[in-house]
Amino acid sequence: MTRAKLLSSVALLALTIGSAHGQGLGAPRVPVAMTSGVANWTGAYAGALLGAGIGQNRWTDIGGIYNPPNTSFTSSPVGVALGLFAGYNWQTSANLVFGIEADITYNTASGSAHVSGGYAFVNSKSQFAGSLRGRAGVAVDKALFYVTGGLAFGNPSQSYVDNGFVVARSDSFRLGYVVGLGSEYMVSQNWTVRLEALYYDFGTNRPRDLTNNGYSFASRSSQIQVRAGAAYRF
Repeated sequence: MTRAKLLSSVALLALTIGSAHGQGLGAPRVPVAMTSGVANWTGAYAGALLGAGIGQNRWTDIGGIYNPPNTSFTSSPVGVALGLFAGYNWQTSANLVFGIEADITYNTASGSAHVSGGYAFVNSKSQFAGSLRGRAGVAVDKALFYVTGGLAFGNPSQSYVDNGFVVARSDSFRLGYVVGLGSEYMVSQNWTVRLEALYYDFGTNRPRDLTNNGYSFASRSSQIQVRAGAAYRF
């Protein structure tokens, strides 16, 4: 009888220990990032953007053919900027995020500057602009605040028109630089929204003289884009 009670006690103890051990092993393990609510920005993404584009154009009559030497004419038309972007982020610590991003946009901004006297105008169009940029930012939970900069390319167009006749034109492919800043918010695991402002500078070039008279002009083009966007994270 004593032996039977002893065996029963040992069996009960074994079952109790086994049950407790089994519950410990089978308990689900929740990732720390999920329990703390910290967002992870690492990964690839692609999206679309829409906003305002402000063209900044200056035309200088270097040789003083139509105006006093080095007379400049400027225009700053406003249009709609729309485009696509894609990139990749690396979150190197709880708050630091680095990345690389490319974008291609079209800015509808176009305008004219009236040249003093006569019926001469300088016409300008911002047209396509794109960039390959680095990004560096500070993450605050689901928000990211960043600066960005890199290589810019585009085909801004300017032309000098006198009495309906195009005297000179600049519409070639241009390289330059871009800088900007913005903020981004992680709406869900797969979607983010952003608001940013970028400045594209394409420098100065010499427009083509279409009259073969040796006219000398200089054309400077840049643009500012203030835009909102949404991206899908892969």
